[in-house]
Order: sequence, then C-alpha cells, then structure tokens
Amino acid sequence: MNRFWAISGLFFVACATSAQSASRPSSSSGQVIWEPPAWTFLHEIPKATVSKQMLATLRVSGFPITLENTKMDKVSSTLGGSIGQKGDAGNFEEWLCFYGTDPSGRWVLWLESGEIDGGTVGSFQWQRLDTSAVLDGRCQMLGDAKVDLPIAVRLGTVEAGVLKSLGRPTVRRGDRLVYVHEHQESIRGEPFDSSNIVAILLRAGRVWEIDVSKTTSS
Repeated sequence: MNRFWAISGLFFVACATSAQSASRPSSSSGQVIWEPPAWTFLHEIPKATVSKQMLATLRVSGFPITLENTKMDKVSSTLGGSIGQKGDAGNFEEWLCFYGTDPSGRWVLWLESGEIDGGTVGSFQWQRLDTSAVLDGRCQMLGDAKVDLPIAVRLGTVEAGVLKSLGRPTVRRGDRLVYVHEHQESIRGEPFDSSNIVAILLRAGRVWEIDVSKTTSS
C-alpha cells in the first residue's frame, strides 16, 4: 500500500479548507511550530513520470540518514531532540524537529515516520522559516550544521536549477513542483512497489520548502 493511502493523516486532509489551515502550522502564522505540516497539496497520486529514484538519503550534521532504513531513535540518540507522536494504527506518526541557520536565514527540518515505516525515517520536510516564526522548545537546535542532499537542490536554489537537476515535474500546482517515481523490486523473492516523491515549493522563484517521501510496500 502506498504511503499516501496508508498514512492519510500525514499526506491528505479530506476536510474543509479551514480545518486544513488549522492542521498545518505555518512558518509565518505566529503559531508555535512543533508538529510537521500535513501534505495538503495532493488529493490523488499522479501517475509516475520520473524514470529513476531521486532522493532516498540525506546527511544532517554529518550524520547519514537512509529513508526506510535509519531508525528514528538512532537519529535522536545521535543528534538529540524529542520524538513527537500522535495518532494510532494506520494514522500513527512520529517525528523529530530540528532547526538551524545558514547565510540566508533560519530553517526547520522534520524527520518523519508513520506506521508503515516501522520506526524508521520514511520522509522529511525541510523548509525556510520566516523571521517571525516561533519554534517549540522540543525542536532541537543544530546551530551552523548543514543539511546535505545527494542532488543539486537546496533551500534557495532558483527554479531553473531545480528543473536542471530534476527535470520536468510530474505535476505543477502553482508554485509547487511535484516529482513522482515508482518501480517494482523483489525482496527475498517477494514483489514490492517502491515510490519516491519529491515536492518543491517555490517562493519568489527560489526553493522555500523540500518535502520527500520513500515507500516500499507489497
């Protein structure tokens, strides 16, 4: 089952617009930021158009993280931070919240895990913070540490750089570029479907937010 269907509370909000706004803390809303935003920009999974997997790893403060492999508690014990939790069964999710600075300002990073991930990091959201944003004390400060991705896209990358690195998006929703990859693979002789989704939000023509998920399911 795909992550978008298995963890509907994280990736879909099937309710009114006002409820969507309440469930998605904004970096400019004045709310104290702790929980990761819900993915409200897709109401169905578009047919995959990207031929190869795009993003399944990252490094945070030099610590390597592999989606669907690195355990949340391992990240917490290495980098610090409190693991937040909510929901149960198919709606269960947990997360770690980190923040830091770079020459362009502050940013926040959520590492996330749902019921389908079995305690591993299955997705992440990395976004710029407005100057007025207030972070919860449970978010862990990483100081001048970097978030390194294995692609030439970062916060602040111009749109042309995104298109050069990732190509034409699967779908575009205003300033949001969504890339979808899927392939089948065999694990211990059993067939599995693997998906990798990368969503880029642009603001003033530059990357403001990067959302990534990886899901392998039967």
